[in-house]
Amino acid sequence: MRYTLRIAVVAVLLFAGSSFAQQAKQEVKKDGWWLKTLTEKPASQMMAFYVGARAGSYGFWRVWNPGDPVEFDVPEEYRNSPTLYILAQTTSGVKCGFCIMYKSKGVKRIEFDLEQDHEATQSDEDTSCK
Repeated sequence: MRYTLRIAVVAVLLFAGSSFAQQAKQEVKKDGWWLKTLTEKPASQMMAFYVGARAGSYGFWRVWNPGDPVEFDVPEEYRNSPTLYILAQTTSGVKCGFCIMYKSKGVKRIEFDLEQDHEATQSDEDTSCK
């Protein structure tokens, strides 16, 4: 019993340490492409994101859940790509949303209820994303 309890405590400490390490890695640089989830109405639910430079070449990137940081950089390999393709999915059936951002400007506001994709360029601009 004590051995099991020790293993449980060690596992909790390891998990907590890795959680803190992940939070430190999530500092948003905003030095290229980044996303900002919408927390006002529509309030975003769990969203899965796929990313690539173009619609024909993309892959799974990450899942965002309520409570996660609302702003996050795209992977380094796409951060300054001339174009960015994003595919977002949710199974909630509730309208979700996010903004595609490039450096300090909003590029495209996306609202959807199951799946939505968009290919953006650095010169695009959407003033509804700030």
